[in-house]
This record gives sequence, structure tokens and C-alpha cells, in this order.
Amino acid sequence: MPQPNIVVVLVDQMRRDALSCAGDPNVRTPHIDALAARGVRFTGCNSTFPACVPFRFSMLTGHYAHSRNVPALGYRLSPAERTLGDAVSAQGYATAYIGKWHLYSAYGVSGGLSLSQAARTPIPASHRRGFDYWRGFELRNDFYDTWVFADDASAPEHLEGHQTDALFDMAFRYIEHDRPVDTPFLLILSVEAPHPPFMATPEHLARVQARGPWRARPNTDLGAIEFFPPEWYDPTGPAGAIEPADPASVRRVFEANMQAYTAMIEQIDDRMGDLQACLTRAGLRDKTVVVFLSDHGELAGSHGQLGKAQPWEESVGVPLIVTGPGVVPGQVTDLPVGTEDLFPTLLGLAGGRDVGLPGLDLAPVLAGGAEPERDGVLLEFVTETRAGRGYYDETWRGIRTRRHKYTVLGDRSGAAPWQLFDLAADPFEQRNLIDHPAALPVAEYLHRLLAALLTQAGDDYALAPAFGVPGQFCVAPATG
Repeated sequence: MPQPNIVVVLVDQMRRDALSCAGDPNVRTPHIDALAARGVRFTGCNSTFPACVPFRFSMLTGHYAHSRNVPALGYRLSPAERTLGDAVSAQGYATAYIGKWHLYSAYGVSGGLSLSQAARTPIPASHRRGFDYWRGFELRNDFYDTWVFADDASAPEHLEGHQTDALFDMAFRYIEHDRPVDTPFLLILSVEAPHPPFMATPEHLARVQARGPWRARPNTDLGAIEFFPPEWYDPTGPAGAIEPADPASVRRVFEANMQAYTAMIEQIDDRMGDLQACLTRAGLRDKTVVVFLSDHGELAGSHGQLGKAQPWEESVGVPLIVTGPGVVPGQVTDLPVGTEDLFPTLLGLAGGRDVGLPGLDLAPVLAGGAEPERDGVLLEFVTETRAGRGYYDETWRGIRTRRHKYTVLGDRSGAAPWQLFDLAADPFEQRNLIDHPAALPVAEYLHRLLAALLTQAGDDYALAPAFGVPGQFCVAPATG
């Protein structure tokens, strides 16, 4: 079979269940649902380190974030790294990157750039290796004030209208006009939606609001929310400023933001339909693999949390849908998948192979082959550089199997058992079984699996002894 074109649509902060085909009662996603029906939907796909920067590092290099001590925010990709663009280029592909990069600036750390500064700072070719065609920016988080650098231009171009629409239009231009002819291509389109601030178009917001209040998941607990991201205080947001001490204010702003979040997803869905139309116009629909995924989820009040960075399903669970030539349609699989699997899979779709990476090439599964033997995938929070934020003093690791999730929490003196959930019996993770005597055999089994997985992954994370399993890499607390 000829090498297929590959279009990867990477969205930001969209959780795995936020699709009609995944059962979300709030959202309408007919175009993405149609993609899933024509291809493979992974219901066990996870953001290994659920934050923007580490996800992008792992997707573009194939390595775990812990291998380079990548923090939750503020990391500059080394020019020495071999990127996905490099690997796919070696297979004879043209490569293009459009949209958010978020692997260059020190935004969010002490002494770093502001959002507006980061958005208008060019990323040198040395730090965005592997992409022939570049229409990118570091990050913006303002959907009506986005600036994009074209290739090596020193000055950016301001995008008119909503960022999601403008970036999809740039992708359509590449497909229909700018791509090399008679050469297969890899195009990565990275949009910031539905990441906060929740700035939906009036059209999409009105559509969602007309359907009534946003319906929360059973594990939503607004009264337990202790941290509100700064954008939730924004008086220009969907419902004005929030007063955290006032439950009525919290509920009003929460529901308005979630309606806007839903509207942003529906805007993405509309543009996914336009993408299929674009490929059809270009005569490429049957020659192009389309991959739809997100970098991490959004807790949206589940477990009394907002944002990401937590081991809960709403945070680590991300959509992954693949369709196109060579992909057997109508497959739904709960095979555990992690971020580190994306590089070898995309390279595999391009006809390449890399035996030196930790992830799995899922291209054979997409083609209808047998699923590989896999006990589970690693989940991790490597480091937080911002004092006062969650997991600054303690970090976590976990393992996600088809049925269970087990996590440990601690510092260099040794992380101890923290959470155990039976996802089949308790999909909303409302019953932590870590101290239940009846669950002891499962906890011991998963702790052993996690210890082995950490060793296999080359992770020197300090794991305390538990369930008869010796500790590893523990450092005694300082005295005196």
C-alpha cells in the first residue's frame, strides 16, 4: 500500500469522555463520532504526564518525561532531541506543524515570559527540528489575540477571528495549496481549544446554552474546590468574576464556563467536518490517515478539582481516534495506551520503525492485528517548579490497566500507596480501595507491577516498601 498522508489534530485539555460517542450528555460531536465509526477509538488512552509541556515532549520525542526531568510547565526542548518530524522525514515525508508548540519558553516559571511575550517570541529552527513547514507559536491562551510565525520570520502574523477557525483554515491551505505535490506528508495541527480561558464563539455558545444547564458527572463536588485557576476569576469570562466563598457564585460561573467548554468542543467538531471536506476536495480523503487526540483532560469539578495534573480519569484520560487507509473501521478497544506510544505509532503509519523507544507501535492494531500483551501503562507527575502549586513537595506515579488504576504519592523518602480504583465497578472513582482488606491482593499485585514498570522505564522514583515489596531509590530524611 502507498504511504498514507497523516494529519494529526491535537487539541488541548479535552477529556476522553467529552464526545457524544463516549456518552457525554452535554456535547454534540457528529463529525468526530463519524471518524470513530470509520476507524479505531481507544477508550483506555492516557496522558502519561497530564500537563501540556510533558505531553508534547513525549509525543514529539517518544521518551518519558522523567527521562529528561521535564516539569509540568516551563521547559525548552533541546536541539539534540530527535523529533517525530525528523523520524518521519527520514521516511520520505514532507512535514508541517501548525499551531501551539509550548516547548520553548519559560512561561509560568519565576523570571519567565508573560503569555503575551511568549506568544510573540519566535522559536528558532534549532528548537523546532524536523518540520519543513512551520506556522507556529509558543502559546497564547487568548483565542482572539493569537500570533503565528511563518517559518523563519522574525515578526509574527496576527490571526483574525477565533484561533480555532484560523488554525484550521491554515491547515486547509497547506493541504490544498502549500504541500509538495506527489509527496506524502505529515501535518500536525495543534489548537489551544478547549483549554481555558473558555472563549467560545457566540454562535457555538448560543447553541449549547439553548439546550439548558450543563449536566455534571456524578463525582462533581463544587463545594470541595480549593483552587481556582486564574482564568476563573476573569470578569470578561462567560459569567463574570467568581467569588470562591459564595457557593451561588461558584455554581453560576462553573456552569457558564462548562457550557463555553462544551461549545469550544463543538466548534472543533464542526472544523473536523470541514477537514474531511477539505481532504475530499483535494482528492486525499482515501489517502490520508486522520488522528484526533488531546494532550490531557479537564477535571471540571470532578473530585472537587479543576484543571489537570491529577491521576483521576478526567485528567489523564484523553481521546484517541484514528481512521484512514489501512485502518480497520468500527473498532473500540480498551487497550491501555500512553503518550509514549504516539511517536512509534505515527512513525509506524509512515512505514518506519524505532526499536529504541519505550512505547508500542500500535499501527498493527489499527490494521486489525491482535492487541499486544500489556499489563498496564505508567502514569506520572515528574516535577512541579512553581511553589505553592499541587505536587510541589510530593509527586506521584501510577499504573493504569484495563480494569484498575493504582497510584502512589510521596517525596524522595519514598512514595506510599495512595489510591486504588476498580474502574469497571467504579468508573467515576468514588471508592478508594487502598485500605480495603478485600482489595489487598489486587493492591499488592499492582504495586509489584508498578515497581517493575518503573524499573523498565528507567525511572529512579523513590518508592517506599509496601505489601512485602522492597523499596527502591529512597533517601533518608535529612537530620540536624
